[in-house]
Amino acid sequence: MMLGLAWIIGCYAAGVAIIHWLHWQWRRCGKPRTTHYVLQTYNNQLQVEWYLRSLYFFSWMKGKAISVTLADEGSTDDTLAIARRLSLEHQLSICTIAERDLEEWVLKHADEQVVVVRLNQNEGLETAFKYM
Repeated sequence: MMLGLAWIIGCYAAGVAIIHWLHWQWRRCGKPRTTHYVLQTYNNQLQVEWYLRSLYFFSWMKGKAISVTLADEGSTDDTLAIARRLSLEHQLSICTIAERDLEEWVLKHADEQVVVVRLNQNEGLETAFKYM
């Protein structure tokens, strides 16, 4: 009876070890795909903090790697100040960019997974979270 119990525990331990080894090999060989979010803003001080914190929280919860660029179109409110404060906590690139420059940037990064979110257009904000 003890021999049978030792056999069952040994098989279970070997299975766990094999699964962990395979997972380690997959993580070491396969580069995790990073999703790049570009947030296009213009006077969005009310939305930018909530959106950035939600983006980083949900990516952390799902274990996904993300990078975020905030592309501002010349905001006159506290949008950039809020983004600079949040860039101390998270990896966040901030730049001022025009609409045509943003389209060129996205075309240059066509081989990556890029999600452009226009915060000044409220419809469709919830769809960006489905890409995570």
